Amino acid sequence: MSSFRIHFLPDDQEISINAGQTLLEAARRANVYVGAICGGEGTCGKCRLIVREGEVEGESTEFLTREEIRRGYVLACQVVPRSDLVVEVPPESRLSGYVGIGGEDSERFRDFTLRETAAPAPHLDPVVKKVFLTLVEPTLDDPTADQERLLGALARDRQTPLQMGLKVSRQLPCVLRKVVRERGRVQWSWNGRVTATVGVRGPVLEVLSVEPGNTSGRNFGLALDIGTTTVVAHLVDLVRGTTREAAAKYNSQLTFGADVIGRINHARQPHGGEDLQRAIVKDIDTLIQDLEQRSQIGRGEIQCIVAAGNTAMLHFLLGLEPDLIRLSPFTPAAACPPPVRAAEIGIRVNPRAILYTLPMIGSFVGGDVTAGIVASGMYLADEVSLLIDLGTNGEIVLGNRDFLVACAASAGPAFEGGSVACGMRAACGAIDTVRISPNGDRVSVSTIDGGRAVGICGTGMIDALAQLFLAGLVDRSGRFQVDRCPSRFRPSSEDDRPEFILVPPAEAANPRGVVITQADVENLIRTKGAIYAAAACLVNSVGLSFADIQHLYIAGAFGNKLDVANCVTIGLLPDLPRDRVHFIGNSSVAGAKLAMLNEQTMAEMYRIRERITYEELMVNPRYMDDFLSACFLPHTDLSQFPSVPDPASGAACPDVAAAKSMASDHAACKRGGAS
Repeated sequence: MSSFRIHFLPDDQEISINAGQTLLEAARRANVYVGAICGGEGTCGKCRLIVREGEVEGESTEFLTREEIRRGYVLACQVVPRSDLVVEVPPESRLSGYVGIGGEDSERFRDFTLRETAAPAPHLDPVVKKVFLTLVEPTLDDPTADQERLLGALARDRQTPLQMGLKVSRQLPCVLRKVVRERGRVQWSWNGRVTATVGVRGPVLEVLSVEPGNTSGRNFGLALDIGTTTVVAHLVDLVRGTTREAAAKYNSQLTFGADVIGRINHARQPHGGEDLQRAIVKDIDTLIQDLEQRSQIGRGEIQCIVAAGNTAMLHFLLGLEPDLIRLSPFTPAAACPPPVRAAEIGIRVNPRAILYTLPMIGSFVGGDVTAGIVASGMYLADEVSLLIDLGTNGEIVLGNRDFLVACAASAGPAFEGGSVACGMRAACGAIDTVRISPNGDRVSVSTIDGGRAVGICGTGMIDALAQLFLAGLVDRSGRFQVDRCPSRFRPSSEDDRPEFILVPPAEAANPRGVVITQADVENLIRTKGAIYAAAACLVNSVGLSFADIQHLYIAGAFGNKLDVANCVTIGLLPDLPRDRVHFIGNSSVAGAKLAMLNEQTMAEMYRIRERITYEELMVNPRYMDDFLSACFLPHTDLSQFPSVPDPASGAACPDVAAAKSMASDHAACKRGGAS
């Protein structure tokens, strides 16, 4: 079989691929990031490359303009080489910080602190602890075996059974004694000073290792938030209960799809599951290496890992079968996987270190939400709270100390940059704030890094939609009002419908400029409608209304830059008094740390998982009605949004029947299909 060499610019990476393999496959093998939100299905148009030298074949014109085709643009997932190639990954297809997030991006994702929550500080009692003991020397009157002597000393004041593995039992005699070998003779001299590392393994405590002397002052753990987009690691001092260092990077699984459905589909391919597990384990290894260098703490000193993430991410990490998550009746392979050796899945820390994965609530509500419930403190409060974790799969929890109910809204990837013409993740060059003058003729934007705009990320999209609505440039049904400011509109190259120019080509780092298309508006309205409808459906299912919500917690790094007023304006969040809205940052990693630092908190997470009620919205007949009602700006029922002005004052409220045309493709959000 013939092969071709592909040289990628500006990464200066080269790879050889067989004839018939796509450029996207070549990029994956070369470890070159190319945006492919749909996972290579040819439905998103994001994997754009520029062919500088050589010839390709394949059909990739649907998402490209004539000018782009003339300049050599192709879609990487749709073309194969006919010769050796030199290809360039343009700015709009790249992900700044793909190998590692630095600077302001790192601070945003690392998120040391948990803000605006009622969660109490934990009593320090880590799930893996070091215990220093001085054991009495055996005598003829007390010839108790070394293993029983150690276990007996550890068992004092403990009700939990203890166990010790064969490897540790073999080491123990030499740890408790000084061994002198001279002229073929062995002499044993009792020492008795030993530090035992003890970890929780379900219903028992296991002695993980024994060391001579007192090493109890150095004990470290790793808290992980394995997100669909980013992976965050906090190095925790288990003796002092503090975070020593943190690191973050983009999830390398992005090359196999932006959302969990795309990655599950990849896992169905031969060796696909292995690809996904290798990618996340390599990411964790990269983060550990970064933490080692900055903290001067060796990876061998990491005694435990606590991982939080959605159900699919934790299945990928553990190598569990993920396919049934997306199929009715949406059954995970495991909801409460037992602790395992981190080494079993290839994570290189202390060889005896334990990996804990936080309990998952349902197929689309994972351990990250369990962590958020504990981190927010909502499960301890008398007042009713609502927790919303915004993302591709928006997870929502309602409750207090008496009850907890949860659901997931399959919102789609719009807020992560998918299904949006100029959408991108929160990286360098992404527009994150937008302001539009009342008559629409002046637009001001800011980017995450202050540089020229490449595209627009989730917070910028919310701002843009709200500002377009308030300026009267979009009506309540989401249709552009071109006559209000014709100079800011132009026909879309994709469907000839109008698109709004946020940044013209001459001022952007994207040859198209940065625009919001009519299709973008429709996708954003469906996305926000899915999240709001899920929250409304959940609240109504227990006989409450949004007025009963005393605390609204917004979780995730995405929430750090959200403008609450704009979120309410488009109908993404309920119209509550602003002092009830709390941005709590990365509650996933915060909850993982709380569980790591206290045995009872870890146990509490399992109790929460047992008592929470999971609502599957796709079988709830009310959800579709709520969704259709939410597919307007801000909603068909304006009484739910009293603080939002209506630019078209006096306009009749659209009825739900009219919404059906706008929501006709909502079936794509169902669990069995792509987001």
